[in-house]
Amino acid sequence: MITRLRVKNFKALRDVEVELTPVHVLIGPNDSGKTSILDALAALCRSVDHELADAFLGAWKGTELVWCGQHDSPVAIDVVFQDGPITSYAVEVIFREGDRRAGVKRELLGKGEDEVKYEHTSGPSDRATNVCNFQYPGLQGPNRDDLRSVGELLRGVHFYRWDPRFLALPVAPDLKRRFRMEPNGFGLALCLDEILNFDRDRFIALERRFMGFFPHITSIKLIQEMAYRAPVDAPDQVTMLQKTAGKGLYFKLSTAEQLVPASQVSDGTLLILAYLAILYLPQPPRVLLIEEPENGIHPKRLRDVLTILRELVQEQSHTQIVLTTHSPYALDLFKPEEVTLCTMQDNGEVKTTRLSESPTVMNQTGVFTLGEIWTAEGDDAIARAEETTGENAK
Repeated sequence: MITRLRVKNFKALRDVEVELTPVHVLIGPNDSGKTSILDALAALCRSVDHELADAFLGAWKGTELVWCGQHDSPVAIDVVFQDGPITSYAVEVIFREGDRRAGVKRELLGKGEDEVKYEHTSGPSDRATNVCNFQYPGLQGPNRDDLRSVGELLRGVHFYRWDPRFLALPVAPDLKRRFRMEPNGFGLALCLDEILNFDRDRFIALERRFMGFFPHITSIKLIQEMAYRAPVDAPDQVTMLQKTAGKGLYFKLSTAEQLVPASQVSDGTLLILAYLAILYLPQPPRVLLIEEPENGIHPKRLRDVLTILRELVQEQSHTQIVLTTHSPYALDLFKPEEVTLCTMQDNGEVKTTRLSESPTVMNQTGVFTLGEIWTAEGDDAIARAEETTGENAK
């Protein structure tokens, strides 16, 4: 598990550190760096099995991802791991103006009490297949088993910003899309079909759990029909659809003989099903990043979603979840140490405050829920409390 993430010179993250828990939530106003923190963590995880430029998601070129566009400033992402032979890993990435290129400047691997450092100073044109290989001319690399261990600690990130319209689409078979959905949710029907074909008992357990949330639904059906194919894991996150044969997602209701297509059920129904699909994957993600799970869902269903996520971490001890939210109802289900507040400073830098370190929060937790404290006090008051305490201590 990753216990600490530090990011420097990435977007508005001039120098930000977040202490992470098995399930962790980022809160704060819009444009306060929450998504940038997820993007940085996703990039680090993706960098072990993607070309470095493709590890950074979204549409970008040149130094657009660098703090203030500074072409000579490396983006640094570093993580600390819990309990294991590998204690930390960090990479510094250089971007150049012009096109979508990135190169490794330096990598650091921590093992036990020692930190092994290897540097790579060539430019982005090298197009290294991925990081964490140290296969550079003239350098003696670390133990292959150590590198493999780092890869296993980071590999397997899933990053979702669910859009029910994409969750509902019929999906064509694709060998590259095995047990995987796109960030917007495209691929749900195929993911369910693969779970069914891989392990029917697993699918039946998923279906029963789903019907526990929606008793009026008696079964999930996957039916051959015209469907869509889209690029798999496109780094620019643009889903370009092509029509072809595939399978659609349908539901059998207790109140009707006719099957209901996914496009005609509620957003909440599809969202719950998508989260259950992740829970019942044969190999759940190592790191699961989710943006605003409350979107399109009733507060009670939101509690169900967060329960599913908690169960995922409990049942798959290697899975870690980091999510963002604007919902005080969601915050009520977390402990102060599981929540980090992000705020934007006057100089454009992002500041993080762990709620367990805020006197304003901790003085009220015995009386009010976190959601109530956050709503009543506001972001600035919670963030300022930490600074005021520090000044008084002097």
